[in-house]
Amino acid sequence: MLQPKDWHLIQSKGIYFVLITLLTVSLNVFLNDSLHQKTDRSGQQLVKQIFDLKIDTSLSNKVLIALVKSQKFMLKPNPSPTNFEHFVSEEREDFKYKTLSLSLYHPPIWVMESYLFILLNLVILGAASWYYRWWGIIKAANSSIPSKIIVKPSYQSNKSKLLNINQPKNNELSTFYGVASLYHGLYMLIECDCRFAQRIDKEITFKILVIKIFPELKGLSVTLLSNERLAITLCNVPITELDRYIERLHKGIFTVCQNYQENITRKNIKIGACDYRLGADQETVYQLAKSALTLSQSSLLQHSHRLALNHSQEKVISREEVIENIKKNKFILFFQPLFEISTGDILQHEALIRVRHNTHGLLAARYFINQLYSSQDALILDKAVFTQIKKLALAESSPLTISINLYLKNWLNKEFWQWVSSQINDLKLSNKLQFEISESEFFIHQSSLIDIFSIIKKSRSQVVIDNIQSSQNISKLSNCQEVCGLKLSYELVHLVNENTQNQKQIKKIVDASNLLNIPVFAVGVETQKELLMLAKLGVVGAQGFYFSEPLQELTQAAFH
Repeated sequence: MLQPKDWHLIQSKGIYFVLITLLTVSLNVFLNDSLHQKTDRSGQQLVKQIFDLKIDTSLSNKVLIALVKSQKFMLKPNPSPTNFEHFVSEEREDFKYKTLSLSLYHPPIWVMESYLFILLNLVILGAASWYYRWWGIIKAANSSIPSKIIVKPSYQSNKSKLLNINQPKNNELSTFYGVASLYHGLYMLIECDCRFAQRIDKEITFKILVIKIFPELKGLSVTLLSNERLAITLCNVPITELDRYIERLHKGIFTVCQNYQENITRKNIKIGACDYRLGADQETVYQLAKSALTLSQSSLLQHSHRLALNHSQEKVISREEVIENIKKNKFILFFQPLFEISTGDILQHEALIRVRHNTHGLLAARYFINQLYSSQDALILDKAVFTQIKKLALAESSPLTISINLYLKNWLNKEFWQWVSSQINDLKLSNKLQFEISESEFFIHQSSLIDIFSIIKKSRSQVVIDNIQSSQNISKLSNCQEVCGLKLSYELVHLVNENTQNQKQIKKIVDASNLLNIPVFAVGVETQKELLMLAKLGVVGAQGFYFSEPLQELTQAAFH
């Protein structure tokens, strides 16, 4: 048997859909009548014009036909298909002006102005669905939040509760640093200017609230700090949903606060958030969240602010440790496959170095690549990568091409390239290697790279220019036959389906490269929507975690 609350909910849904139906019918009828009146006025003006021009309507002359057709009328009805004559047969209307009377035909109004009816109904349905969804969220939030929660006060010390981020095990860190995560942790500081009764335990109250709001999350914690701020940690939040999770929390807190203080407004609740990856420094995360809270407090309109813990803010391994571990052979190579979008074939594998760390396991290159290295250190790094690729090429009889990113210092080192050329010839690796260089470095040092490119051409290898950000310099590649591809910057690719400016920029790059017959590739593709938009813009190939994680073996990759 239905509870009274459930019965009222079902009835309210039915009433809502009846009202939407009546509104839709009424607006369509109103639009149809308005368009009919417009057609009548057009017909009346047409007859007046024919009378003023003294055109003989008894004769079907070209001038009369042209005038009638210009106003979307016909002198005679067109034959309609038998099956549709009751739906799309022309309507006849008689128009008079002084001594002139004329019968004209026109298609039904809903056919002539069909785009207006379609647009009207789409707007109505869109608004109705949005309101229904919004109303459902509010109802769910109200029903899930208890009106009163009375528990005994907790006297536990807050000194150790500054930041509650679960520390992962070493094997979890290895997995994380070896492969970039699509999920982040989200740490939030909440300043809530609401008066609660003394018997209410705020920490328990908001912990229940957070569990209700985010039932899909397993890892979360709520802590009341000594300054009466709330610290909330959410684990494994999809990186594309970070802002949406913050918004959901803000709405939930606002709703529960209304139960205790009716005159509270949204600006009385401020949130500062920081998203981070596993293994991030707790103090750094706290300071960023605190800074974000300060930004939201200083804004009258933005009640929440989020700052990300960037790679440049993390100091995991020093330059000396990197070189020492490379010398001790404490590193391995992963390979990121690049797929042709139209066929799913693998075009190349980009080599990615992972250096072993005693505490954090395998560290990706982004944690040490931007440090300043001497020419000798850079030579050690790139030679180690190349030597490892030789071993893998000998161990795996794969025809696939391998792409290598080199330090700029080695791009300009002729001795290094003489060594590379001898290695390629000895191991018969021609046509299997591609060397990547960033757009900015290539065009700055293009004149200095002429001799290097001749060595690459002689060894039958090729060059890929990555981090392409605009089409401005692409025409300068007309004489560079060694360049076999362009890779778009991650900033252009990320959320390209939502950014029209990036779409226009990528389209210009593709058009310019097509003139030179150079394919354009995308890096960092994370969603299907991004991939579909890139394919629409003419991008030939793509790589990223949407397709495959970096692999230790060249033969493992598969197109999803």
